[in-house]
Amino acid sequence: MTPSAIFPAICTYSGKDLTVVCDLHSACQLVKGRVYMCGVAGSKYPVLEFDGVKTKADEDKGFESRSSVDAIAIPPSQSSICFVELKSWGLPLSDKPTETKITKKAAKYASSLPRKLSDSIEICREIIGASDAFEGCRIVYVLLTDISVEDNGLESLEADLSALAGISSNFNHLCNELSKNIMAGIPDVESRYWECREFDNNILTL
Repeated sequence: MTPSAIFPAICTYSGKDLTVVCDLHSACQLVKGRVYMCGVAGSKYPVLEFDGVKTKADEDKGFESRSSVDAIAIPPSQSSICFVELKSWGLPLSDKPTETKITKKAAKYASSLPRKLSDSIEICREIIGASDAFEGCRIVYVLLTDISVEDNGLESLEADLSALAGISSNFNHLCNELSKNIMAGIPDVESRYWECREFDNNILTL
């Protein structure tokens, strides 16, 4: 099936209105009395919140709760279907970060991200009623983070020098490198690692 056929089918099953990634970020959810980390909801691009889809599918099937991505979306080109997961590095970096804490957090991400994708794809297949629903369909797995993913050249150089000295001080750089490696290691799909604030611009490129 094509992305332009899959996405509407999942939306219809969901019965929910589309939202934006800002409202799905656990650190920004207004329903929990929080404020947007950017001050305002910066994203305007519509996505379908997928946790609710997963919950409905599990209840319909009588399954134990499965893993799922945070959202799915289709770019304007309709050339792919995007499975979107949000992971905060901003919060860990604000709480006395150490290299050990960051690598442990990354290890948790590395174990959960592939399962979230595979379970979400399987849920979509069940909803559509076709095991081959994604045959020939371009799948893009997007990991969104709340820190800048653009490494400043000087910062990278300083990080390398610090590592040589046994002092890992550039934690932002470390978070980005670990995240990129995790996404690159997920087979059979295209992967992207984006800053959440750039989601709207980046999805236009797919």
